[in-house]
Amino acid sequence: MNAAFDQIAEYAARTPMSRSTLRRDQRSHFVLNALKRAGQQLREWGYSTSLYSYRLRGRHPGQLLGSPDDPAPGNATLGSAIFGGDMLHDGEQHVLKEDFWLRMESASLRFRHYAHSFHWLQDLAQVGDQVKARDAAETMLSWWLPYGEDWFRDAWNAETLARRLINWLPHAPLILSSEDLVYRSKVLTSFARQTRHLMRVWHDAPAGLPRVYTTTALTLCGLLLPGGTAWLNRGSTELERALAGFILPDGGPASRNTADAIRTMQLLILVRGAYQDRGDDLPAWVLTTLDRIAPFIRAMRHGDGSFAQFGGVTAEGGHGTNAILAASDAKGKAIENAAHTGFQRVIAGKACLIMDAGPPPPQAYAARAHASTGAIEFSVGQERMIVSVGPASKHGPMPRLATLSRTTAAHSTLVIGDRNSTRLMEDGRLGAGVGETLMIREGTDEGQRLRLTHDGYLKRFGIKHERLIEVLADGSRIKGSDRLFGPKIKKLAGQEVLLRFHLHPHVRAMKAPDGRITLETRSGKTWIFDADGGKAEIEDSLYLSRPDRPEAARQIVVTLAHGAGTGGNEQPICNWVLSEMNI
Repeated sequence: MNAAFDQIAEYAARTPMSRSTLRRDQRSHFVLNALKRAGQQLREWGYSTSLYSYRLRGRHPGQLLGSPDDPAPGNATLGSAIFGGDMLHDGEQHVLKEDFWLRMESASLRFRHYAHSFHWLQDLAQVGDQVKARDAAETMLSWWLPYGEDWFRDAWNAETLARRLINWLPHAPLILSSEDLVYRSKVLTSFARQTRHLMRVWHDAPAGLPRVYTTTALTLCGLLLPGGTAWLNRGSTELERALAGFILPDGGPASRNTADAIRTMQLLILVRGAYQDRGDDLPAWVLTTLDRIAPFIRAMRHGDGSFAQFGGVTAEGGHGTNAILAASDAKGKAIENAAHTGFQRVIAGKACLIMDAGPPPPQAYAARAHASTGAIEFSVGQERMIVSVGPASKHGPMPRLATLSRTTAAHSTLVIGDRNSTRLMEDGRLGAGVGETLMIREGTDEGQRLRLTHDGYLKRFGIKHERLIEVLADGSRIKGSDRLFGPKIKKLAGQEVLLRFHLHPHVRAMKAPDGRITLETRSGKTWIFDADGGKAEIEDSLYLSRPDRPEAARQIVVTLAHGAGTGGNEQPICNWVLSEMNI
């Protein structure tokens, strides 16, 4: 009997298994949101009156108590464009003249928020001639001060206001180096007036990253402006609370967008720097959160440093990612099982497979989310092979891609009837669909096995999708199996069931006479894709390493053969394998 137990224990140690079930919060909170908007509109009416300006009066700060270093470098090219008399952002360009801020009324909402947030100070901080950069920054701010002295919606909404204060503080050397004491006094007075307003409206920002921005700004101003104790107490308390709700135990954000984790890390580094400038004790939760976020960010990266394009993050993750990670000083290794956000990572030899094994985020966080449950990405060393199309910009060369890139078909997974596993609503949110996922991860004698089941097509077709992925220990082979099952399998009759594997533009695909597909990488490596239970073809695709830069690419499309298409009860199933060819 003891020998039998020893064998079982030995097997369990050799084949560890984890099991996790995730359920999406699909509550819309429509009534609460409507009441909140009504209350906010009423308060904004009060802010727009001439009397509100008197409520923003208070102590005039004589100086800042510090200026933390911004860990995210800007773009020197965009900074140089400001010298040339133009501000550029997301395909939009505006001439810089004294009436620039008045002309912002004709700019897009996205550009107005960018300009009023003063994010472009990061770019000016990167140009070589810092004397010229200071002159440009002070000139732009001197134009803004009379225009933005009193409340108006574009510049004083909670998130834009918070981003502006956050950008002013670390880049104070650009805007407060002038010897003009009148100008300096106006800037510092504006600092205090805006912070007093932020104290009243920080909670107007939606939950998630916007709320992290407003509470971070309140904390920083409380630390770095004289007499800011009340701001600091409120800001630090609410920032800790916002992070507790937004950053999940595995370090990922509730939005499931890696870029949001990177921005959160940047903000916490600024908070840490502000505490150091003041010489105050740093709250323990700041370092704890940084240490929790870093392993998640690393888990979402391939061997070449690019990010798995799930949840709305681009392949580059956002400008300055490496600098932010380095500045965080967080040393944790990439996690493999992000059980709370629902991502899985398998490292086998030089190969890396990342899988979206969770439901979409709650509707409050789903403005940029993708319907990508079950999708995989695969890379070997520095070369990416299986990818997602990637998020696209509404202002890029193909505006329709902004919506199409969020569909299930734009990811490497199974698609039924050209429907999304989670619906894309007209307002951009993700609606009904995947409500629950079950992930079983276990080690085997040969490598790692992932088994995902989701219910994204249950209500429409009465079936669930199960995807089984096995990765060989040396990374030379991936075996997959996709199965549809359920009591109402007949509802699939007449529906096309496809498996899509989007390929990186550097991968060359060719179909052999025997039906197998040969993939050649840029380094000359050859891989063979073969499918049993479906017919594989090569079709055109697109790839976006940046939201405004679509590239021509290819994809493998497998059409599943199954009895349901002719009214039978047979479960559609396709077994496929991707293996490296040894020459």
